[in-house]
Amino acid sequence: MVNIEDIPAEVLNAATVQSSPVLAPGDIIDISVVAKNQEVVIPFNKRLMQGEAYLRGNASKAVEYYLIDQAGNIDFPVIGRIHVAGKSKMEVEHLIQELLYPEYLNELPQVTVWIQNFSISVLGDVNRPGLFTIENERVSILDAIALAGDLAITGRRDNVLLVRVNSDGTKSIARINLNDKNLISSPYFYLQQNDVLYVQPNKSKANSAVVVPPTTSLIFSATSILLTIANLIITAWSISK
Repeated sequence: MVNIEDIPAEVLNAATVQSSPVLAPGDIIDISVVAKNQEVVIPFNKRLMQGEAYLRGNASKAVEYYLIDQAGNIDFPVIGRIHVAGKSKMEVEHLIQELLYPEYLNELPQVTVWIQNFSISVLGDVNRPGLFTIENERVSILDAIALAGDLAITGRRDNVLLVRVNSDGTKSIARINLNDKNLISSPYFYLQQNDVLYVQPNKSKANSAVVVPPTTSLIFSATSILLTIANLIITAWSISK
Protein backbone atom coordinates (compact mmCIF):
# COMPACT_ATOMS: atom_id res chain seq x y z
CA MET A 1 0.00 0.00 0.00
CA VAL A 2 1.63 3.17 -1.22
CA ASN A 3 1.98 6.05 1.29
CA ILE A 4 0.00 4.21 3.97
CA GLU A 5 2.04 6.06 6.60
CA ASP A 6 0.24 9.24 5.48
CA ILE A 7 -3.09 7.99 6.80
CA PRO A 8 -4.04 9.89 9.98
CA ALA A 9 -3.68 7.92 13.21
CA GLU A 10 -7.35 8.36 14.08
CA VAL A 11 -8.29 6.67 10.79
CA LEU A 12 -5.90 3.76 11.38
CA ASN A 13 -7.11 3.30 14.94
CA ALA A 14 -10.79 3.42 14.02
CA ALA A 15 -12.46 0.02 14.08
CA THR A 16 -13.17 -1.35 10.63
CA VAL A 17 -16.81 -2.34 10.49
CA GLN A 18 -17.34 -5.98 9.57
CA SER A 19 -20.92 -6.93 8.91
CA SER A 20 -22.29 -10.17 10.27
CA PRO A 21 -22.21 -12.90 7.58
CA VAL A 22 -25.50 -13.17 5.69
CA LEU A 23 -26.80 -16.72 5.29
CA ALA A 24 -27.55 -18.12 1.83
CA PRO A 25 -28.78 -21.38 0.29
CA GLY A 26 -26.07 -24.02 0.42
CA ASP A 27 -24.61 -22.80 3.71
CA ILE A 28 -24.09 -25.42 6.41
CA ILE A 29 -24.69 -24.00 9.87
CA ASP A 30 -24.40 -25.13 13.45
CA ILE A 31 -26.98 -23.81 15.91
CA SER A 32 -26.37 -24.05 19.65
CA VAL A 33 -29.11 -23.36 22.20
CA VAL A 34 -27.98 -22.91 25.81
CA ALA A 35 -29.97 -22.30 29.00
CA LYS A 36 -29.39 -22.55 32.75
CA ASN A 37 -31.25 -25.84 32.75
CA GLN A 38 -29.54 -27.67 29.93
CA GLU A 39 -31.99 -30.54 30.10
CA VAL A 40 -34.83 -28.44 28.69
CA VAL A 41 -32.87 -27.40 25.60
CA ILE A 42 -31.75 -30.88 24.52
CA PRO A 43 -34.64 -31.19 22.00
CA PHE A 44 -33.43 -27.98 20.30
CA ASN A 45 -29.77 -29.03 19.92
CA LYS A 46 -28.86 -31.49 17.20
CA ARG A 47 -25.50 -32.16 18.81
CA LEU A 48 -27.08 -33.04 22.15
CA MET A 49 -29.70 -35.10 20.37
CA GLN A 50 -26.90 -36.93 18.61
CA GLY A 51 -25.47 -37.83 22.01
CA GLU A 52 -28.83 -39.27 22.97
CA ALA A 53 -28.90 -41.16 19.68
CA TYR A 54 -25.56 -42.76 20.45
CA LEU A 55 -26.92 -43.94 23.78
CA ARG A 56 -29.95 -45.44 22.02
CA GLY A 57 -27.75 -47.08 19.38
CA ASN A 58 -29.18 -45.28 16.32
CA ALA A 59 -26.54 -42.61 15.77
CA SER A 60 -26.74 -43.05 12.01
CA LYS A 61 -30.01 -41.14 12.05
CA ALA A 62 -28.55 -38.16 13.87
CA VAL A 63 -27.42 -35.13 11.83
CA GLU A 64 -25.33 -32.53 13.58
CA TYR A 65 -25.62 -29.50 11.28
CA TYR A 66 -28.29 -27.72 9.22
CA LEU A 67 -28.11 -27.37 5.44
CA ILE A 68 -29.94 -24.31 4.13
CA ASP A 69 -32.01 -25.57 1.19
CA GLN A 70 -32.51 -23.77 -2.13
CA ALA A 71 -35.65 -22.11 -0.77
CA GLY A 72 -33.57 -20.64 2.06
CA ASN A 73 -35.07 -22.80 4.83
CA ILE A 74 -33.85 -25.14 7.56
CA ASP A 75 -35.84 -27.73 9.52
CA PHE A 76 -35.39 -26.90 13.18
CA PRO A 77 -36.28 -29.47 15.83
CA VAL A 78 -39.79 -29.12 17.32
CA ILE A 79 -40.38 -25.72 15.67
CA GLY A 80 -40.18 -26.96 12.09
CA ARG A 81 -39.25 -24.99 8.98
CA ILE A 82 -37.55 -21.62 9.48
CA HIS A 83 -36.58 -19.24 6.67
CA VAL A 84 -33.03 -18.02 7.32
CA ALA A 85 -31.56 -17.07 3.92
CA GLY A 86 -30.95 -13.35 3.55
CA LYS A 87 -30.66 -12.91 7.31
CA SER A 88 -27.46 -12.25 9.21
CA LYS A 89 -26.28 -14.68 11.85
CA MET A 90 -27.35 -12.28 14.56
CA GLU A 91 -30.83 -11.94 13.07
CA VAL A 92 -31.24 -15.73 12.98
CA GLU A 93 -30.07 -15.99 16.59
CA HIS A 94 -32.69 -13.45 17.69
CA LEU A 95 -35.37 -15.14 15.58
CA ILE A 96 -34.80 -18.53 17.20
CA GLN A 97 -34.78 -16.94 20.64
CA GLU A 98 -38.19 -15.39 19.93
CA LEU A 99 -39.56 -18.69 18.62
CA LEU A 100 -38.40 -20.61 21.68
CA TYR A 101 -39.26 -18.13 24.44
CA PRO A 102 -41.79 -18.18 25.98
CA GLU A 103 -43.58 -20.70 23.75
CA TYR A 104 -41.29 -23.63 24.57
CA LEU A 105 -38.92 -22.39 27.27
CA ASN A 106 -39.43 -20.53 30.54
CA GLU A 107 -36.23 -18.53 30.15
CA LEU A 108 -34.62 -16.66 27.27
CA PRO A 109 -31.96 -19.01 25.86
CA GLN A 110 -28.59 -18.10 24.44
CA VAL A 111 -28.49 -18.99 20.73
CA THR A 112 -25.29 -19.11 18.68
CA VAL A 113 -25.07 -19.68 14.92
CA TRP A 114 -21.84 -20.70 13.18
CA ILE A 115 -21.26 -21.18 9.45
CA GLN A 116 -19.41 -24.47 9.05
CA ASN A 117 -18.46 -24.03 5.38
CA PHE A 118 -17.44 -20.35 5.38
CA SER A 119 -14.99 -20.25 2.49
CA ILE A 120 -13.38 -17.95 -0.06
CA SER A 121 -11.54 -18.63 -3.33
CA VAL A 122 -8.35 -17.02 -4.60
CA LEU A 123 -7.57 -17.65 -8.27
CA GLY A 124 -5.33 -16.33 -11.00
CA ASP A 125 -1.71 -15.24 -10.75
CA VAL A 126 -1.00 -16.30 -7.15
CA ASN A 127 1.42 -18.92 -5.87
CA ARG A 128 -1.16 -21.30 -4.35
CA PRO A 129 -4.62 -20.73 -5.86
CA GLY A 130 -7.49 -22.59 -4.25
CA LEU A 131 -10.57 -22.71 -2.06
CA PHE A 132 -9.95 -21.85 1.59
CA THR A 133 -12.24 -22.61 4.54
CA ILE A 134 -12.17 -19.96 7.28
CA GLU A 135 -12.97 -21.28 10.75
CA ASN A 136 -13.50 -17.96 12.51
CA GLU A 137 -15.60 -16.37 9.72
CA ARG A 138 -13.29 -13.36 9.64
CA VAL A 139 -10.87 -12.90 6.75
CA SER A 140 -9.50 -9.76 5.15
CA ILE A 141 -8.37 -9.48 1.57
CA LEU A 142 -4.76 -9.46 2.82
CA ASP A 143 -5.41 -12.67 4.80
CA ALA A 144 -6.80 -14.28 1.65
CA ILE A 145 -3.72 -13.35 -0.37
CA ALA A 146 -1.50 -14.71 2.38
CA LEU A 147 -3.40 -18.02 2.32
CA ALA A 148 -2.75 -18.20 -1.43
CA GLY A 149 0.99 -17.75 -0.89
CA ASP A 150 1.06 -14.11 -2.04
CA LEU A 151 0.74 -12.81 -5.58
CA ALA A 152 3.17 -14.07 -8.19
CA ILE A 153 5.72 -11.52 -9.32
CA THR A 154 3.74 -11.14 -12.57
CA GLY A 155 0.40 -10.61 -10.80
CA ARG A 156 -1.20 -7.17 -11.11
CA ARG A 157 -1.54 -5.43 -7.74
CA ASP A 158 -3.70 -2.64 -9.13
CA ASN A 159 -6.55 -4.65 -10.65
CA VAL A 160 -7.71 -7.53 -8.44
CA LEU A 161 -11.22 -8.70 -9.31
CA LEU A 162 -13.67 -9.47 -6.49
CA VAL A 163 -16.80 -11.46 -7.37
CA ARG A 164 -19.40 -11.58 -4.60
CA VAL A 165 -22.50 -13.79 -4.61
CA ASN A 166 -25.26 -12.15 -2.61
CA SER A 167 -27.75 -14.05 -0.46
CA ASP A 168 -30.48 -13.61 -3.10
CA GLY A 169 -28.31 -15.20 -5.79
CA THR A 170 -27.34 -11.95 -7.52
CA LYS A 171 -23.69 -11.11 -8.08
CA SER A 172 -21.67 -7.96 -7.55
CA ILE A 173 -18.22 -7.18 -8.93
CA ALA A 174 -15.54 -4.81 -7.66
CA ARG A 175 -12.04 -3.91 -8.80
CA ILE A 176 -9.50 -3.58 -6.00
CA ASN A 177 -6.17 -1.76 -6.07
CA LEU A 178 -3.86 -3.30 -3.49
CA ASN A 179 -1.57 -0.27 -3.83
CA ASP A 180 -4.32 2.06 -2.60
CA LYS A 181 -3.74 3.09 1.00
CA ASN A 182 -7.50 3.55 1.49
CA LEU A 183 -8.06 -0.20 1.05
CA ILE A 184 -7.94 -0.74 4.82
CA SER A 185 -11.09 1.36 5.24
CA SER A 186 -12.82 -0.04 2.16
CA PRO A 187 -16.05 -2.09 2.50
CA TYR A 188 -14.20 -4.83 0.58
CA PHE A 189 -11.33 -5.08 3.07
CA TYR A 190 -13.16 -7.91 4.86
CA LEU A 191 -14.41 -10.70 2.62
CA GLN A 192 -17.75 -12.47 2.84
CA GLN A 193 -18.83 -16.06 2.46
CA ASN A 194 -18.16 -17.47 -1.07
CA ASP A 195 -16.23 -14.40 -2.25
CA VAL A 196 -13.91 -15.06 -5.21
CA LEU A 197 -10.70 -13.08 -5.79
CA TYR A 198 -9.04 -13.21 -9.20
CA VAL A 199 -5.54 -11.79 -9.66
CA GLN A 200 -4.94 -10.76 -13.25
CA PRO A 201 -1.47 -11.43 -14.75
CA ASN A 202 0.44 -8.51 -16.21
CA LYS A 203 0.48 -7.92 -19.97
CA SER A 204 3.77 -9.70 -20.65
CA LYS A 205 2.64 -12.93 -18.98
CA ALA A 206 -0.82 -12.73 -20.56
CA ASN A 207 0.73 -12.35 -24.03
CA SER A 208 3.08 -15.29 -23.46
CA ALA A 209 0.11 -17.46 -22.51
CA VAL A 210 -1.80 -16.90 -25.79
CA VAL A 211 -3.09 -20.21 -27.09
CA VAL A 212 -3.14 -20.82 -30.83
CA PRO A 213 -6.66 -21.89 -31.91
CA PRO A 214 -6.91 -25.48 -33.22
CA THR A 215 -8.03 -24.27 -36.69
CA THR A 216 -4.99 -22.01 -36.99
CA SER A 217 -2.71 -24.86 -35.96
CA LEU A 218 -4.34 -27.11 -38.57
CA ILE A 219 -3.81 -24.51 -41.29
CA PHE A 220 -0.13 -24.20 -40.36
CA SER A 221 0.27 -27.99 -40.49
CA ALA A 222 -1.46 -28.27 -43.88
CA THR A 223 0.64 -25.44 -45.29
CA SER A 224 3.82 -27.11 -44.07
CA ILE A 225 2.84 -30.40 -45.68
CA LEU A 226 2.03 -28.70 -49.00
CA LEU A 227 5.36 -26.87 -48.99
CA THR A 228 7.18 -30.13 -48.28
CA ILE A 229 5.39 -31.88 -51.17
CA ALA A 230 6.11 -28.97 -53.50
CA ASN A 231 9.78 -29.07 -52.52
CA LEU A 232 9.95 -32.82 -53.25
CA ILE A 233 8.29 -32.34 -56.66
CA ILE A 234 10.71 -29.57 -57.60
CA THR A 235 13.68 -31.66 -56.45
CA ALA A 236 12.49 -34.71 -58.42
CA TRP A 237 11.93 -32.59 -61.55
CA SER A 238 15.41 -31.10 -61.25
CA ILE A 239 16.99 -34.56 -60.99
CA SER A 240 15.04 -35.86 -63.97
CA LYS A 241 16.38 -33.06 -66.14
